[in-house]
Order: sequence, then structure tokens, then C-alpha cells
Amino acid sequence: MENTLELTVSEEFNLERIDKFLIIAAETDFSRSYLQKLIKNGHITVNGNSTKQNYKVKTDDIVLITFPVMEKLDLEPENLPLNILFQDSDIAVIHKQPGLVVHPGAGNYSHTLVNALLFHIKDLSGIGGVERPGIVHRLDKDTEGLMIIAKNDNAHQKLVEMFTNRELTKEYHALVTGRPSSPEFKIEKSISRHPKFRYKMTINENGKYALTTGKIVQQWNSGDSVYSLLKLRIFTGRTHQIRVHLSSEGMPIIGDPIYSRKPERHGVKFLLLAATHLSFNHPVSGKNLDFSIDLPEHFNSFIKKIERNSSNED
Repeated sequence: MENTLELTVSEEFNLERIDKFLIIAAETDFSRSYLQKLIKNGHITVNGNSTKQNYKVKTDDIVLITFPVMEKLDLEPENLPLNILFQDSDIAVIHKQPGLVVHPGAGNYSHTLVNALLFHIKDLSGIGGVERPGIVHRLDKDTEGLMIIAKNDNAHQKLVEMFTNRELTKEYHALVTGRPSSPEFKIEKSISRHPKFRYKMTINENGKYALTTGKIVQQWNSGDSVYSLLKLRIFTGRTHQIRVHLSSEGMPIIGDPIYSRKPERHGVKFLLLAATHLSFNHPVSGKNLDFSIDLPEHFNSFIKKIERNSSNED
């Protein structure tokens, strides 16, 4: 059975090449070569008509992707860098690098976290299915940070229950434009899929409840812009929760291709969001485990750049 994805081009993507638009707007893990192959084979149409790879989309264009039936993936272990912070017979905790796709999918059958896990960790749970062994939760491709991996089905099931019951402490750091209204703040806004732009989420009082709290770590005035480094905690796990919540408060994350305007102007390779702290009770032994990582290097590089042209307000 074929699956389809329909996207309406918003004004911010007007006159963008169609392959670049799809990579950013669909916010999927498709490679450009895979999308170009779909265009060549007639699986992507614009306003009902076939298109070309160099077509520049226009505001309100309707882009329809019809995905061919995926073959069952024969996943290969790959010796990719994998920073394992902890492991025993039940779980592993890893530090995922930015730019790494978590699991294989259309257009990305290799070079994913799952391929690395299959090489470095021999025992993985199967609850997530053949394409997602060991994967209990995920981070976006460009988000760096801490993840828990399940090594057997018993641990996997208990971890799912813990996530569902919000029994884990998850903290993030984000570097944003703008500043919160107070040093410590709470964002309590429900989130749902955007009714028109299906690749993004939006604030909707009829959506799913979402709660994020945060505090200012440091601020800078740089030229005509204000930047804030925030420490955040999420109490719910909605898709894009931090990104949507911060953007809704006028504080988009730097480099966010979906929820900030002209993300390329800051010249960062990855959006400046990282999962930096994770605390939970071991799903089998019950022992408390606590993990933290330093601020990522791509954060520090951007901070050095703005500090050269700013007055510090910490």
C-alpha cells in the first residue's frame, strides 16, 4: 500500500528549490538524492502536475508525495561513532551526536543511530520493530544529547511505561533569539498538528496538553539582537514541544528550519537545542541513574561569535 504526504507551500519557502523545500518543510529524514529519484519517477507532483528537480515552489503550491511501497529493510551494522555513557544487560545510555538520524526510513537505509547500535551493542529489544531495535524514544536528527536504549523487551516495556507516566527527568539547553519575560518561566500550551502545514506543529487549545518550564542561564545583547541561553525541563513529550513552545513566546531556537524565520542567517549547521540531563530509576533494578553532558561544541562556537559583538547580561 502506498502512502502519501501533502504539503502546502508557505510564504517563507516561496521560490525555494523543490528538493530543498521538501527536506526542510517535510522535516523528514529524506536524502536529497532520494527525493530527486522520486521526482524523476513521477512520485512528486505540484498542483496535480509532474515537476522537475530544479522547480522553484511558489506560495500556496500543493506538493503531493506518493511514496512507493518500502521493501523490508535488511539493516546492516555500521561502525559509526557511538558515545556509550553506560550499559548493563538491560539498557544503555548514549550521547547522540547532532546530524545523526535515529532510525532508518525512506531515503536513509544506512548511516543511522540504529545501524551504529547494531554494531556496538549486540543485544537490542525488538518491541520497536525490525527498523527500530532498542529505540524507546527519539531525538530530532539535528538535536544532540542523551538517549536511553533498551537491550531487551522487558526493559523496553517498563521504559515505555515510565515515559508515559512521566517518571523521568529530562532537561535541555537551547540558545534562542529574544528573552523570556522573567528569569524563571512556565509555558503551558496545548499542541496539535498544524491544520494546513502538516510538517509542523502548532499551539491549539484543543490539542494535547504540554508543559515546559525554563530559566535563563545567560543573555547577550549583540548588535540589534538579544540572545538567551535557556535551561529547560519538559513534563510532557509532544512532538517538537520545546521548539513550538519557545517559538510561540517569540523566542525561536537559533537555526530551527521550521519555527524560526530565515534560520540560515545565523550560519549554524544544527539547531541549538540539546538534551543535556537525564535522570531516572533503572527499569529493572530500580537504582537511580543520573546523566549530564556539557554544552555542545556548536553551542560554544556560536556563543564565542556573539560574545565578540555583545555586552554580557548574566
